[in-house]
Amino acid sequence: MHKITFVSLMLLLPAAAFAGESAAFLKIGLGARAIGMGGAYTAIADDVNALGWNPAGLSVLGKRELGAMHAELAQQTRYDFIGYAQPVKHGTLAVGAVHLGHGGIEGRDANGARTGSYGASDQAVNLGFASRLDAGLRLGANVKYIRSSIANASAQSFALDLGGQYALSGVGGPGLPLVGLAIQNLGPGLKFQDQASQLPLTFAAGLGYRLPAGLTLAVDFKQRPHSRDSEFSFGTEYAMLANFALRAGYATQKAANGTRAAGGSFSALSGFATGLGFKLRSYSLDYSFTPAGELGNVQRFSLGAKF
Repeated sequence: MHKITFVSLMLLLPAAAFAGESAAFLKIGLGARAIGMGGAYTAIADDVNALGWNPAGLSVLGKRELGAMHAELAQQTRYDFIGYAQPVKHGTLAVGAVHLGHGGIEGRDANGARTGSYGASDQAVNLGFASRLDAGLRLGANVKYIRSSIANASAQSFALDLGGQYALSGVGGPGLPLVGLAIQNLGPGLKFQDQASQLPLTFAAGLGYRLPAGLTLAVDFKQRPHSRDSEFSFGTEYAMLANFALRAGYATQKAANGTRAAGGSFSALSGFATGLGFKLRSYSLDYSFTPAGELGNVQRFSLGAKF
């Protein structure tokens, strides 16, 4: 049995408990590549992981794509994703599933006495579609079914994501500027018995710049009105070889969460992320590393195949 402490939950699900939010696992993010860039992915999402960032990015896929991710979070909490995208006549259709499973949680009553252990899990099933309206404009939407359970109680809901991307070709300069906008988790909240809470509604805006020689720069701004928090994310990717890429990023909200988890003292590495990417023909392997202070480090692995 693994005891999940209060501070670990606050790091994993930031600000949710005090803001009346539920399904905070929807804020964790998909794909080791995106996480390795600090989560700055709204404008540059271009793979099946766009289901979790900006569904408009699905429209750039020229082949069928299968992707999967696994992450070990704090206190034996596992986070997994699998997704599939296929170009169709007027765009790209994608489906994906997310599962967050907590280890045995130690229950306590109001007096602190142990009441036994129980389990908790969260799932989301996504169905997305995106299309290019012209050479530069891409639009996408994603419908998701959400289910959360804790002990013997469970709750379900549906939500909608909307997104757009625009490639500013012909603007001038050596690279390709990109703009992205997304609204995530539009929908009714979850209700456990008589306790209702809202989904983590998120407004995201991003800028990206793809430069020659394999360099990509990206910045995101995210606003979450229900939890009253905002976040800037910065990321870079350098494809130094045709089959190898280095990534780094920084997210301000994750830095703040890491500082709170450390008891208010600033952690020098909180908010930073790094990553690597390998490609072999139509296959890809991505890895990301994010420090989590006293709770340990989070590592993510993603596999992808295009065919």
